[in-house]
Amino acid sequence: MWRISVQSVRHYWALFVGTFVALALGVALIGVSAAALAATWSVPAPAADLPSVTLTDGTGTARTLSGGTLDMGGVQSVLAMAGVVSAFVTVFVIAGTCAFGIALRRRDMGLLRLVGAGGPQVRRMVLGESLAVAVPAAVTGCLAAAVAAPSVLDALNSTGLSPVELHPGPVLWPLVFAAGSGLLIAVLGVFAASKRAARVRPTEALREADLDAKAMTAGRAVTGAALLVTGAVMVSIAPGSGAEAATPLALFGAMALAVAATLLGPAYLPPLLRLLSLPLRWADPVAGRMAAASVTTSRRRTASLVGPVLAIVAIVGVFTTVLSTAGAATEADDRARTAAQLIVEPVGGGGLSAADLAALRADPRVAAVSAPAPLEVAVAGAIEVWKDQAAVADPAALARTHRITVTEGTAGALAPGTVAVSKEFADWYGRHAGTEVTYGLFGGRTVKAKVVAVLDGGSAVPHLLLPAADAAGAAAAPERASVLLDPGAAGSAGAVAADLTRRLGPDRVEVTESVRWFDHHSTGQDRLNRLVLLVLTGPASLYALIAVASTLVMSYSRRGREVAGMRMIGVSAGQLRRTAVWETLATTTAGIAIAAAIVTIGARSYRGALTVLGGEPPLSVPWALLAALAGSCVLVGVVVSLVATGRLLRQGGVAAITSRQ
Repeated sequence: MWRISVQSVRHYWALFVGTFVALALGVALIGVSAAALAATWSVPAPAADLPSVTLTDGTGTARTLSGGTLDMGGVQSVLAMAGVVSAFVTVFVIAGTCAFGIALRRRDMGLLRLVGAGGPQVRRMVLGESLAVAVPAAVTGCLAAAVAAPSVLDALNSTGLSPVELHPGPVLWPLVFAAGSGLLIAVLGVFAASKRAARVRPTEALREADLDAKAMTAGRAVTGAALLVTGAVMVSIAPGSGAEAATPLALFGAMALAVAATLLGPAYLPPLLRLLSLPLRWADPVAGRMAAASVTTSRRRTASLVGPVLAIVAIVGVFTTVLSTAGAATEADDRARTAAQLIVEPVGGGGLSAADLAALRADPRVAAVSAPAPLEVAVAGAIEVWKDQAAVADPAALARTHRITVTEGTAGALAPGTVAVSKEFADWYGRHAGTEVTYGLFGGRTVKAKVVAVLDGGSAVPHLLLPAADAAGAAAAPERASVLLDPGAAGSAGAVAADLTRRLGPDRVEVTESVRWFDHHSTGQDRLNRLVLLVLTGPASLYALIAVASTLVMSYSRRGREVAGMRMIGVSAGQLRRTAVWETLATTTAGIAIAAAIVTIGARSYRGALTVLGGEPPLSVPWALLAALAGSCVLVGVVVSLVATGRLLRQGGVAAITSRQ
C-alpha cells in the first residue's frame, strides 16, 4: 500500500499541499519555541559564589537554596505557552485538513473497496499518505526553524522580556523534538480520518455525494458533546476558584468549547448559515442564492472552512483577553488601594537612601511614608523549601498609605521574631496568625518567626513583611516610597510634589502625584503586555491564516465539475466570482461570530474570579488586534477564493466535467 500512498500524494498534490504547508509551519513554530527555551536553559550561572541558606522542611530533610540566581521563569513561561498555542493550532488544523481530504475522496475510497481492497488496507494507505507528507514536511519545518531561531532570539532580546541576553545554543535536540512532534501530530490528525475511510462501502461511496454523506458521525458527535460538557464545566467553576486557578480553567475551558464547536459544526452550521445568508438572497438573487445553497448543503466542506477561522480567533481572542484583563484588574486594584497622594522614586534607578526617607518623614506636610525594601528569602514548608519575595516594611505605615484590610491579628510595628503575611500567602500555605514561619536569609541566618498579622491588600502587600532587626543589611534599598499627606496639604499635592523634588534634589529623587505615576506606569505595562501577546499569538495567527488559505485551496481543487456545470447552464463568470465571495464571507463571518461568543464566555468566566477594591474588575479586550485578525481572515479567504475560482473558470467546460478529479 506504500506505493499507492505515494502515487496518491503525487496525483492529488493540490489536496496534500495544504497539509504539507500546515505541518511544516507547525514544526517550524514548535522548533523555534523549543530552541528559544533551550537558550534560556543554557544561560550560564553567575561566576561568583552565590549566597546560600540551608533550611529543614517538615519531613526533616535539609535543603540548600542559593540566592541571586537569574529568574528566567517569566520568559520561559511565555515561550512554553507560545509552544502550546502553536502545537494546539497545529493539531487542530492538521486534524481538520486530514478529515476534509478524506471526505473529498470518498469516491476514490469506494473504488478501492470495489476492486478488492479491505478496510485495513485502505487505512494503511491513508496512514502511508500521512507519513509521505509528514516526513518531508518535518524536515522542511526543521530547516526553517534552524534558520529562523537566531533571528527570533535577536527579536526576543530586543523586547526586554528576558533578564539577560539569550544566545543560540545547540539546536539538535529542539529540532528532534519538533520533528517528532510533527510526525506524531500527523499520525494523530489522520488516525480518526483513516478509521472513517476504512468503513467506506463501495456502493455507499459510488451513490452518495462527496461531502454530505454522514457528515456528523457518531464518534464526532460523542467527542464534540464530551468537549462541550468539559468546557462548560471548566468555565462555570472558574469564577469561584480564585484568580490563580481561574486562568487555566478559563483558557482551557474556552479551548475545549472551540474544539467542540468545530466538531459539532455539521449539526448547527446549516441553520446558522441559512440565517446569515438571508441578506444575500435579497441583495444578489442569483449569486446569493447559489452561495446560500452551497454553504448549507455541503456541510462537511462548510465545517472545514469555518473551523480554522473559529479556532484561531477563539484561541487568540481568549488568550489576549484573559491576559489583558488580568493586567487591567491588577492596575485597577492598585489604584483603588493606594491612599497615598505621592510616589517618590530615585533618579537613575537604584534605591532610596535612608537620608531621603528621613527627610520625607520629617516634613510637616507628610502624614505617613511606607517604603518596603525588597528581599528574597527561602521559606521552609511541610514537604519543600522554596524561594519567596519578602520586604522589610512597617505594616502600620503600609496600612495608612494603602487601603489594606487586616483579616487576622494586628497591623502594628513588627518586633524581632515576628512577621506579617499576605492573605494569598496565608491561603496557599496555611500560615495564619499565631502560627510560625521559618525563613532563611541568603548568606545569613535562619529565622523562626511568629505570624502576628494577615493583610489583604492585593499586590501592595508582599508575601512576607519582615522587621528591620531580623533582616539588617540583607534587604535592598526601597525602590519607591508612597507618601500620604496630611489633610491640609492633600489638596495641593502637585505643589507639594514639586517642592519636595526641589528640597530633596531633582538629581536624586523624582516625586510624582499618584494618579500621574499610575498613568505612566500603565503605559509601560501595556507595552510589555503587547510584547507578550505578540510572542504568544503572532506566529500562531500567521500560521492559521495560511491554514485558512490551504483549506480553501483544497476545497476548490475538487470543484472543477461544479463550476463547469454552472457555466454550461448559463451562470456568468461574474456571478460565479460573486458566489465565491459570498460563500467566503458567510463561512468567515460564522467562524468569527462563534469565536466571539466563546471569547465572551471565557473572558466573563475569568473576570468573575477577579476582585478589585470597591468596584467591578474591568474587562480589557484588545479590539485592534482581534479586528486585524478577523479582517485578515476575511481578506485571505476572499483573495484565495477569487484566485481559485478564476483558475477554474479558465478551464474548458466539457474538459472540466469529463476530467478525473
